[in-house]
Amino acid sequence: MSINGHAAAAPQDVVVTGLGVVSPGGLGAQALFDRLSGGHSLVTEHPALKALGFDNPACAYVNGAVFADADALNGGADADWGEQTRLALAAATMAWQQAGLPKGSHELLGGVFLASNRQLFDERALATLVQSMDVDGDVIDFDAYLDGLASSDAGGEGYFHKQQDLATLALADRFGLQEHHGAHGEACAAGAMAIGAAMQQIRAGLIDVALAGATETPCNFVPLVAFNSIGALADGAALQGAAISRPFDRERCGFVMGEGSAFLVLESAAHAARRGATVLARVRGFAGLLEAHKITSSDHDGSEYARCIRMALTDAGLQPADIDHVSAHGTSTPANDACEAMALKQVFGERVAQLPITANKSALGHSLANSGAVEAVLSVLSLQHQVLLPTLNYQQPDASTAGLDVVTTLRDAPLRHVLSNSFGFGGSNVALILEAA
Repeated sequence: MSINGHAAAAPQDVVVTGLGVVSPGGLGAQALFDRLSGGHSLVTEHPALKALGFDNPACAYVNGAVFADADALNGGADADWGEQTRLALAAATMAWQQAGLPKGSHELLGGVFLASNRQLFDERALATLVQSMDVDGDVIDFDAYLDGLASSDAGGEGYFHKQQDLATLALADRFGLQEHHGAHGEACAAGAMAIGAAMQQIRAGLIDVALAGATETPCNFVPLVAFNSIGALADGAALQGAAISRPFDRERCGFVMGEGSAFLVLESAAHAARRGATVLARVRGFAGLLEAHKITSSDHDGSEYARCIRMALTDAGLQPADIDHVSAHGTSTPANDACEAMALKQVFGERVAQLPITANKSALGHSLANSGAVEAVLSVLSLQHQVLLPTLNYQQPDASTAGLDVVTTLRDAPLRHVLSNSFGFGGSNVALILEAA
């Protein structure tokens, strides 16, 4: 094959050489894996949401102590950084350190691929906005609003902290990765999309190294009100606290908000071999599709999810029989879990009853763009340790989820290939296939 008369380079194998996570439980990918291995949930009552009067203030939020640890790792908190950037820098630093790469070296042919959805106002910024409106509530005094922002804790930079590409720029500067970049915002699929985009750039030989991951901090007033208004959040009428996130269970009633940051260092296998890096896993296959069905749901028969999974298998050069484990999107919403269950049945047929499935959002909540990134990190660790993490709160299926092998206790298993699904609002669907080193 040739391009413009020149022979095309052979596709590069893509490997994982570093992992980093900041979660509601603290810093470290292995620390999070160990916690989930013990069946612990990170979903808890958020005191600020309780004070605001939420019927169900449960979420998986990053508290002040974890932010302090992240800032210490970052060497302090710069005024230019918002909360997302602070978490992203810490998670990426841990991944970079594990990979053993030189920090701030502009000699690397690399890039940053980061996912985060545009952040909405929190209750403090909203209060500043309200105070800047006239008595009838029809007109905003924009000068007064800017003055209010300047005097707030975040200062005048607070508005820009909500930009999707701010963390991408900070990472590119700190790690010297300025050849390629991507700032992804494909809703709940964005983290996995960032990993897939980085993989494609490395596979094509355009870069040697990439930081790929996500960061989200949506556990505040406006995002929760917005998701609740469309019926996506669990309302807490029947269940409270850590019991409320229950993917594939017949009593599921909506997702629980989560937050955090997760990063992987991806490299071409040749580049990793030249520097003697330890390979943790391989990124074998990727598919990122846009079904454009409806902003809040997929085709109810699961056919679009199934199409995405099949395309990832084709990209990996694998058959359904080659998949040993599924890290499900598993949001705990009635429609999404039913749709994903039907897709898995379509792709894997009768074998689905013997194909172990884990849904990590049962313990982590749903951290939107970050969910696909942190679940990819956990999949790499499952491949390394040859164990399957438990799905919390799963007791009985309904008609759509019956017949699935949902893992409910820590289970040893021989693992070669893991399928990690991420299906986002707006019809953005991603399937990643990770392979043991």
